[in-house]
Amino acid sequence: MKKQLLIAAVAATMTSAAMADISISGDAKFEYFNTEDTANATSNTSNTEVNIKIVGKSGDTTVVLNNEFNASGDSDMDTEDMYMTTKIGDVSVKAGNWASGTSGILGEIDNGSRSTDKVSLSTSISGAKIEFGSTPSNGSSNTVTVSMPVAGFNVAVKESSDSYTAYGISGDIAGFGVRLEQQSSDTANKDVTFGNITKDVNGIALGYAWIDADTAADTVTEEDSSIFAVEMGEINNGTAVQKTDVVGVKQFSASTSVAGNTVTVKVGTLEGAAGHHDADFTQFDVKRALASGATLALTYTNKDSHNIASTATLTDTATFEADLSVKF
Repeated sequence: MKKQLLIAAVAATMTSAAMADISISGDAKFEYFNTEDTANATSNTSNTEVNIKIVGKSGDTTVVLNNEFNASGDSDMDTEDMYMTTKIGDVSVKAGNWASGTSGILGEIDNGSRSTDKVSLSTSISGAKIEFGSTPSNGSSNTVTVSMPVAGFNVAVKESSDSYTAYGISGDIAGFGVRLEQQSSDTANKDVTFGNITKDVNGIALGYAWIDADTAADTVTEEDSSIFAVEMGEINNGTAVQKTDVVGVKQFSASTSVAGNTVTVKVGTLEGAAGHHDADFTQFDVKRALASGATLALTYTNKDSHNIASTATLTDTATFEADLSVKF
């Protein structure tokens, strides 16, 4: 009996040790959309989404698997992030499938979409971070990024082979948060500038953001902005402005806390190319953390129609969204 108890105790210890380097987290949300245009055409849609993230670790090596389960229409599962990070000497290696996000240089200009075979190699030399990125199946996507702190600012330069050179600077100037980036294209008349200036005043977070492109070509492809309520890279079959008609976007924002709610207002304009109208938009968003651990977000967005040609009559599209989400 004692031997059996000892074996059971050892087995339990070994199982705990094996499981200690594996973690599971995720989030879930239910979204409801009501959309109405000037012609009183109304649509109601909903979507349920659950994301499960599994992280396994062994020494300096980490493996990440992120699966999305989506129940909009036919149920579907999509493996989104699937990558490994490790170290080879002083070089950090990341390989696999992941999205680059919008916070990095050009994140609000280029669509940081997922790819199935990306590789990133990075290291630090004398305070400067040097990163080489590549998608082996597409040699033209090779990039080299150098970033480092300079006088309290973070300065970055990114070179994409046969495509563009990007410059970025971010930091604080007398209480103003500043982020400025330029994509200097190797193709004539395709440069893009992005800027975001923020300032907290009496508990209100104020912001002014803009994107300016040389031409209305598809130079801005980001479709999941963390800043803009309506963006140049967005196309949505009749409810969003076609990016080929737009050369810029300007937006003012204000966010504050009211009775436990986070209230955000965004007002802006998509600037039409020569011979095209401008398209205005307004968005109100209210978020509240619930006692249950979930978060409720209510969003109202009003924007001019997708057709901003000089001969078109602009119409409004209003969308109400209710989003109930939880992280675990």
